[in-house]
Amino acid sequence: MVAFGIFVAEYFAGHTLIVSLVVAVTLMDAAWGIAVSLKQGNFTRSELARLTIDKLAVYGCAMVVFVGLDKLGDTTITASVVGAAIVLVEFWSSCASMLILYPHIAFLRLMKKALTGEIASKLHIDEEEVDKELKKLHTKPVKPKVTKEQVAEARKRVK
Repeated sequence: MVAFGIFVAEYFAGHTLIVSLVVAVTLMDAAWGIAVSLKQGNFTRSELARLTIDKLAVYGCAMVVFVGLDKLGDTTITASVVGAAIVLVEFWSSCASMLILYPHIAFLRLMKKALTGEIASKLHIDEEEVDKELKKLHTKPVKPKVTKEQVAEARKRVK
């Protein structure tokens, strides 16, 4: 196992920043996904774990191939470009989750129209329903106002 770890470290030497960034943003997207699931009340650990492991496997294969090509050409550019594309895709996904949780943040509101499809996918709804669903998620239930008289009457009933 140690030998495998040394092989992997040696293989990715010179590419550790982009490889680490790919892993970090993939885990960041998983964290934002957890937050959205908890807000909706339908968190499923197994589905999230499977999706994250699937992503890491796909991204890992891509990085292995492009790091290998870079090693053949004595460069770091192709793995960096592919890694940057992966980072941007994961950040895009994270932004959709962030917008679901924090629709009032200006940076996210600017991207709302472009993120509508991604948000619909995350909420399992049609794109036309995104605005309505976001409002529903962020509308606090109105607490009924209780008058002093009602409180006094309730206290009398308790006695």
